[in-house]
Amino acid sequence: MKLMSKNALEKLKKVKLFVLDIDGTFSLSGNLLPGSISFAEKTKKLNKNFVFLTNNSNKSTESYLKEFSKNGLSITENQIFTAGIETAEYLFDKFGPKKVFIVGNNEIKNIFKKVGHTIVETSEPEVVIVTFDNTLNYEKLAKASSYVSKGKLFVLTNPDLNCPSSIGPIPDTGAIASVITKATGKKPDIVFGKPDPLILEMIMKKNNVVKEETCVIGDRLYTDILLGKRAGVLTILVLTGEAKESDITNIKPDIIAKDIGEISQHIR
Repeated sequence: MKLMSKNALEKLKKVKLFVLDIDGTFSLSGNLLPGSISFAEKTKKLNKNFVFLTNNSNKSTESYLKEFSKNGLSITENQIFTAGIETAEYLFDKFGPKKVFIVGNNEIKNIFKKVGHTIVETSEPEVVIVTFDNTLNYEKLAKASSYVSKGKLFVLTNPDLNCPSSIGPIPDTGAIASVITKATGKKPDIVFGKPDPLILEMIMKKNNVVKEETCVIGDRLYTDILLGKRAGVLTILVLTGEAKESDITNIKPDIIAKDIGEISQHIR
């Protein structure tokens, strides 16, 4: 483990809540990465907590619970926060129930329905939601571009350009949305997810911790680490996903670890 800031290990000792990315940090394509179980066991042993915060919006909390359970990890629903759920709830709280056209799969559509929005496929929406979509086709992009060009609210669940997978990086929400932006000349009106610190501040409040007791762990500099920096908490970059140590320039983590298991060796 490499320390990048002064007193990083001393700060790590004070941490009560670890906020973890999932894909590329804790698991990859549904399979746990080395050290994930040992990290979970170590934090439990020391009476410290961890929650997941992911920009992946195409899965429900139920899907994650099943996936983790299959891999031998038992967690609760209140340990999982996704950009998709937060986007749906924010829009409902701010604007009320809306007619939304979603570039996304059925799970994210069900999330928006559950919150109280109406999903439209053929009639004109009030809001266009773009998220990760492994069912993406030209028709969806064409419809979304048409609606955005007419001035409908253009919302991204997260800004990620790619998503780590077992076959390498694949296009994520930011990349999909860039096609619509190129076609219409219009940028998104609202972008959710990391690195916006609002969602992290909400998680800290729900877990009754302050900045000095919180640590963000992730594999991406411009989302995970930048989130932690903007929120003023300890940050740890793991090298099991997108970022390499050579990528570090302006956004510097406090600690670099080869994987999440290495971190567990230093938690006190």
